[in-house]
Order: sequence, then C-alpha cells, then structure tokens
Amino acid sequence: MMDDDVIKVRTGIPGFDSILSGGFEQGKTIALSGPPGSGKTTFGMQFLYSGAKDFDEPGIFVTLSQSPTEIKNDFKSLGWDIQKLIDEGQMIIIDARPFKKKEGFIALDESLYQGEPLPFMHLTQLVLSSIKRIGAKRIVVDSLTVLAMQYVNNFYIRQGLQGLVYALEDQHCMSILISEVDASEKSPVEWYVSSGVILLSHVRKEYSMERTIQVLKMRGSKHSEQIFPIQLNEMGIQIMYPRIMS
Repeated sequence: MMDDDVIKVRTGIPGFDSILSGGFEQGKTIALSGPPGSGKTTFGMQFLYSGAKDFDEPGIFVTLSQSPTEIKNDFKSLGWDIQKLIDEGQMIIIDARPFKKKEGFIALDESLYQGEPLPFMHLTQLVLSSIKRIGAKRIVVDSLTVLAMQYVNNFYIRQGLQGLVYALEDQHCMSILISEVDASEKSPVEWYVSSGVILLSHVRKEYSMERTIQVLKMRGSKHSEQIFPIQLNEMGIQIMYPRIMS
C-alpha cells in the first residue's frame, strides 16, 4: 500500500522521473550499478547538479577514484560549473580516495580506513558532518566497489554498509550509492540493503556504444521495469523512449 503523502524527489534527468511515477521517494538509498563506461558517475553528478541548481537541494559527492579537480574538469565540458556551486555552499566534494600523493609518492591514506570498529565508520561520520554543514539533501558515493576493497572481512563490510545506509536515511537524505557490476556477477550486497536498484549497461553496436537503463527495484513505489535506451551527450544523460511500432 503506497502512502499518499509520500514526497517525491525529482532527479532532474530528462525522461527519468516518469519511469518512477514522479521521482525517487524522499529519504531513500538507491544502488546505481553497471560496468565501467556506462554513465554511472554522470548520472550521479547530474542528480546532484540539478538538485542544487534547479531544486535548491544542496548535495555531497563522495569520490573514491578521481580527484575533485578531475571531476570538476570532466563536467566543465557539459557546462556544469561545479566550483560555483561549491563556492555558494550548494555542494561539497569529499575526497575519500584511499591512495593520494604525498611528497611525490603515492601513499595509502590511513586516516579514513584504519582503526575502525566497523568499516565505513570514519567516512560515514565525515559525510554526516558535511550534511550538517550545508544542509545537504542529496548524496552520491562513487563508488562502493572501491570502498569495499579497503576491507578484508565481507561480514563486516555488509555491516558497515548497512550502518552507512541507516545513517543517511536517518538524515532524510536521498542517496545514490554507485557500484561496478558485471553482467555475469550475482546480485551484490548493496542491492539487498538499498530501497532501489538502477542498472546501467552498454553494448557495442557496430561502431557505436548503445547504453541502456533499467529500474530493477524501487521499494514502495510504482515504476516501469522496461529497459530504456539512454543518450550520453553534451547535456548529460537523457532517457530515450523506444519507438512504438504501429
């Protein structure tokens, strides 16, 4: 039974909200999965950028692979001025990369990943303090795959992930947790603890790449289970609706 008072969060991604009957349910955590190059980071940043710019909802981007400078430069080509949003207090990029340059060498950043009773605890605390700093409503973590690689014990990883999800949902934030998933893999743990699962994929068609998106799960919300083609262009991600043959 769906609650009539459910507040919907509009993604700002053209064509996507209608798949979800209006958008995400506020305060939920969504797993966004797919292989490399399928558009996951773009989807995540588009969700944050549109939230801050169009809906006055500040956002936090947690990066575990690229530097904040690389991220800002990558999205300049789409005309997205990430630095302006940061200066206005509408966005924070948290640099949570486990390896960083120190004195010319690549070194392990132990401050976030060592000496924790539970995995992700230090990072979760850092995110929570950043939420308070700017009143964030949207969070993107890119990616859980890199985060989980910092730990050995799978049981504790699952516990740490659940703790992260509970902490974000307790703040009533709309969160997207990105993960790398291969088509042959079994369902990853984040699919079980998240309220929703979105799968991005791509296949090579002759000389081009055809990308698709599918909502596999969205707890408590009506959604289409159809596989939709997407375009990745100078405006970001856009959902393309398949032609109906007469």
